[in-house]
Amino acid sequence: MSEFAAVLRRDVDDRAQSAPLSLNEVWLRCIVDAVCEFGVRRVVLSGGARASLLCILLDADARMIQRVNAVDERSGAFIALGMAKATDEPVAIVTTSGSAVGNLVPALIEGEACNLPLVVLSCDRPRHLRGAGFGQMCDHIGACQAFVRSQLDLPDPIDEPAAIARMKEDVARTVARCIDGPVHVNVPLEGVFDSSEPSPVSAPTREAAAFSGAQPMQWDPQGRRKPSGGQTPREIVARVLARSDRGSGPLRGLIVAGPDLAVAPGAILELGRATGFPILADASSGVRAGLAGHRSGDTLIINGFDVLAQGSPLAKYPPELIVRFGLAPVSPPVLAYLSAHPAPTIKVARGACERDYLHPTLDPRDVLVAPSGSDVAALGDALIEQVSDGRADTVEAECVTREWRDAWDALAQRGRSIRQALVQALPWGEVVAAQEIFATRGFAFVHIGNSLSVRHADILYDNREDAQACYVSRGVSGIDGTLSTFFGEALGRGDTGLLVIGDQAFLHDLPALSSAQRLSTPTCVCVMHNRGGAIFDFLPVSTAPGFERTIRNPYRIDFDALARGFGLAYAHAKDRISLRQALAAAQVRAGVTIVEVDVPARSAVEQLGVLASTLQGHMR
Repeated sequence: MSEFAAVLRRDVDDRAQSAPLSLNEVWLRCIVDAVCEFGVRRVVLSGGARASLLCILLDADARMIQRVNAVDERSGAFIALGMAKATDEPVAIVTTSGSAVGNLVPALIEGEACNLPLVVLSCDRPRHLRGAGFGQMCDHIGACQAFVRSQLDLPDPIDEPAAIARMKEDVARTVARCIDGPVHVNVPLEGVFDSSEPSPVSAPTREAAAFSGAQPMQWDPQGRRKPSGGQTPREIVARVLARSDRGSGPLRGLIVAGPDLAVAPGAILELGRATGFPILADASSGVRAGLAGHRSGDTLIINGFDVLAQGSPLAKYPPELIVRFGLAPVSPPVLAYLSAHPAPTIKVARGACERDYLHPTLDPRDVLVAPSGSDVAALGDALIEQVSDGRADTVEAECVTREWRDAWDALAQRGRSIRQALVQALPWGEVVAAQEIFATRGFAFVHIGNSLSVRHADILYDNREDAQACYVSRGVSGIDGTLSTFFGEALGRGDTGLLVIGDQAFLHDLPALSSAQRLSTPTCVCVMHNRGGAIFDFLPVSTAPGFERTIRNPYRIDFDALARGFGLAYAHAKDRISLRQALAAAQVRAGVTIVEVDVPARSAVEQLGVLASTLQGHMR
């Protein structure tokens, strides 16, 4: 640290402990107190003149255990989103005034769809300048209002004890709503040049502020959320089974695990073991990993691609009950199966749900909201009790129809064996590369990008004994901010991470590479270089004139130069061996490694076509 920087650091630390120099500082210290006391311990700072004082105060506050500076607000907001995903704790985002706030919207859209606890603190110019043609101002409230659960537009700082009291209550109430998703506090501040300029403040106002410096309370989302409608698992089970056409005794039950589960994967594994229900698990659910740590010998975890290909005998064999966790599954065969069989459904989700396109008859009371592991266990107990007519000596075989379970098991084993043999025999291409990536061990977590990457994972990510957390951004399923979200997850977790992403999604978030420099743990970005939007090769539009230019949109990209420009490691993979070597090296190299996975442009559509047609032939 330079001598000047050391002096500046001491000045900031001294100032944080001294009496406030301005009304802005009194106002902002109260806001920092309210945010910290609620449990916010991480913050992403995208500073500017108007936000300068708030950034300095948060940076100096010892209650903050992680601070990330992001020059680009759009990337910074996605970093905060990734940190919230990885830690399941609230994360604050600070921006300056003007169009900076608009850059938060893509991350807020995803955060709102997934009920993620984000706290936006936007620093604004004084209210009296609104609509008067003053520079670097816009409607902060209007920019965010569609994608936050609560908003607060504070008044300009007022030198009155009563105003301080009202402000503290309003901020605390707004921040508390982040339990349900993003919230937004807009903070107008005085100042000609920036918000740190001295200004007089009365002693009574200082006393009313009464900065607590209290330690953050323990964040407990399950303890704070109320179940939807106050329904217990037992009440939900009784009501849903009463609508079923089944007779008495065991039933054809099915557990569906999609992305963004509201519970730990282990709770779903235990529910499957206790009930005997097959588990149709997306790769992105995380349920396919970490089986060694659970009593999973009798748990049937199934890849939908292996069992529901066109012509599958199971496709016409409807379930009598579905227990669905998380967001909608990715797999087209699973989506088609659920749409074709609108069985009575119990849904388990992070937030309340009024409607679900996969389950048109879903009763909102039948959604178990943000449950604990014990709630899921109680759900299993209630299912077993209902099916066995309340007998206490019931065993799992009495809950599920044995013929039903055996049919899923037999077809899953057969389909998996055929698929694995086919992939092994394929030449180098996108499917082969994806299989190698998802078979790699040693990364504590993986983030699977949207578009084609998540579909590769759903087909090729096999059940594994070792633990690996899985993250996706399936709230609105966009490619926005994928790199930033992954880096936020890596910062929040602090262990080895793997990102699987396409070249277009990579280009979409290049500013995130500046934040990649802040990572010291081994972190690997696998870029599938398939020359453009390869997922569009699967769509009818792929035969249209001008498709290559207007839709697929290939670019010439020098990934090595990009990596060097940001001081990151780089590796080029052009076959199985070089890909394995690159992944192994990335696991032990400090910081971020970009691995360019060089595959033929249309190999995905060709190789997946071979897999699908071969499996379909074996279903007949």
